[in-house]
Amino acid sequence: MDSNKNIQEHQKKQELIDDYLLDRLDSNARADFEQQMKLFPDFREMVHEQKALIVAVEEQALKREMDSFHSQIISVPEKNWLSAGWLALAASFLILISVSTWAILSSGNSPQKVFATHFKPDPGLPTTMSTTSNYEFYYGMVNYKREEYNEAILRWETLYAANPENDTVVYFLGVANLANGNARQARKYLQATQDKPESAFYDDAQYYLALALLKEDRIDAAKQVLSKSNSPANLVLLKEINAL
Repeated sequence: MDSNKNIQEHQKKQELIDDYLLDRLDSNARADFEQQMKLFPDFREMVHEQKALIVAVEEQALKREMDSFHSQIISVPEKNWLSAGWLALAASFLILISVSTWAILSSGNSPQKVFATHFKPDPGLPTTMSTTSNYEFYYGMVNYKREEYNEAILRWETLYAANPENDTVVYFLGVANLANGNARQARKYLQATQDKPESAFYDDAQYYLALALLKEDRIDAAKQVLSKSNSPANLVLLKEINAL
């Protein structure tokens, strides 16, 4: 009986965490949730693990799509490789290889090179579980995953204006602006997360904030941000920045 009760309580916690990560809590419930994370380290760790699991599921889905794409390439008849589309694709790969080779062979390092090496947009949250109440957020997430960053930003800025304390919206607005080439605007949003170490997005937000600062050549400020986090990714980035 106790075992069943524990299982049910654990399941309720997981559902609550999903609601938090997928932005399905109202402002009062979100405040209570974040207070729990602040008071209970084990619960906070559970939130981080669940977020990592969501990201892993998304990455696995992407991998399956890429594998399918590769299999289609292999199955294309040889004569089709001479078509204009395939020749353009081959040219793109040659350009990519040339740029990569230049980056590797060029001497020295710089903040911009470190940024280019480490910046990869957050894969985002699943969009299959959206509801009418958060339609705008998930519509923006679809835009974001399609790299339609302007559209995503426009949708999320409306949500931000209504609730600037929503750290999910704040975080993704920061990352979307950085992916869109606007480091200054990204910094505005990501800096708002610095006083919320209990947030599930805290470590990731510090990572992208440091990259935004790095893109602006503000090396010392980037170091200061990363020194507040012990996540493996942030420590690796800090080590590279220290070597500049």
